[in-house]
Amino acid sequence: MIPEFLFFFFPMSKLQMLLFLVSIAFMIFSLKTYKRKKIGFFTFCFLFLGSLAVGVFSLKIQRLNAIGITFGLNRGADLIVYLSVMVLFYLIFYLLNTVSKSGTDLTRLISAMAIEKAFLENKAQILARKNSSPWDEFVFNVRVFNEERVLSQALDEMIEFGIRKFVFINDGSKDNSLSILEEKRREHPDLLFIILSHTINRGGGAANKTGYAFIRKYAELLQVKWMVGFDPDGQMDIKDMLAFQKAILKHPEADLFLGSRFIKGAKTLAMPRMRRCILAISRLVTRIFYGVRVSDPHNGYRVFTIPALQQITLEADGMHYANELNEQIGIHKLKFVEVPVYIRYTQYSLSKGQKNSNSIKLGFEMLYKKFLG
Repeated sequence: MIPEFLFFFFPMSKLQMLLFLVSIAFMIFSLKTYKRKKIGFFTFCFLFLGSLAVGVFSLKIQRLNAIGITFGLNRGADLIVYLSVMVLFYLIFYLLNTVSKSGTDLTRLISAMAIEKAFLENKAQILARKNSSPWDEFVFNVRVFNEERVLSQALDEMIEFGIRKFVFINDGSKDNSLSILEEKRREHPDLLFIILSHTINRGGGAANKTGYAFIRKYAELLQVKWMVGFDPDGQMDIKDMLAFQKAILKHPEADLFLGSRFIKGAKTLAMPRMRRCILAISRLVTRIFYGVRVSDPHNGYRVFTIPALQQITLEADGMHYANELNEQIGIHKLKFVEVPVYIRYTQYSLSKGQKNSNSIKLGFEMLYKKFLG
């Protein structure tokens, strides 16, 4: 309730008095926030002067009405409503930017700590290793988050196939995933098992950023020419590396080799119809917004040359990183070849992967990052 005595000193309607008091409160709030260096100068001016204008117009409502008429409005109050909506949108985007920046800074810190610790733990083995197999020139970047149900089997298949160098990013797993990785490392001391652990879960994009950064930094010491993106959830088939190897020999000029579920020779098992529709839409969106004509833009089975990896910069912590990767391909004009792969959908992999309902969220995130991020 507004004290009645105020109306004795300031004859006006209750709405005018409310607007006047709110404007003063916002002016004080913006000034204190700016002094505490919580907002920038532009934001301070926007809030302070906007609040001042509302306060002035609340005292002289006729002036507000006159301004409203110049904009084709019947009442000046309508102008305040429209301006308030604009301010609200501005504040929303400002908060989104602030939260995004804070998250990026946190991920950068966690990533740097994981990279430094992992290199110190594995430095002696890295320096002592000598390549003895064609597969030694490939290093696998493997994201791990609560994968204890399938992780051991996936690792056994990869090791049996002949893969010898791994960079695992344990993205804050709460189950026994880390213990499984450490056990496999003890069982196979002849293999390079590098484990980078995030202290808290940061998302698929953040895990890849950490793995990419480690491999970029130490590629020469690792004695590798290619990095392979691989998920241990049971969807990908390690035998498809033979198709990638064949494509590499056939196209030595290519920078990337992208796995695809939708080209000749590819196979899928039990792909949900809705997932197929969503991927078709993502293919169209990728062409429109990024100018990259790929048949399967969200397939994580990829092989990068190290020079190509050095050019790629990702920012997203979540699954939007796939869109960023497609954008980077277009920006740097990287040459790519698509390789047919076999993707198996199981109840487990579908529960671990992207939900269909998240596609709308990813779409909004893509638009925000593309035009406002």
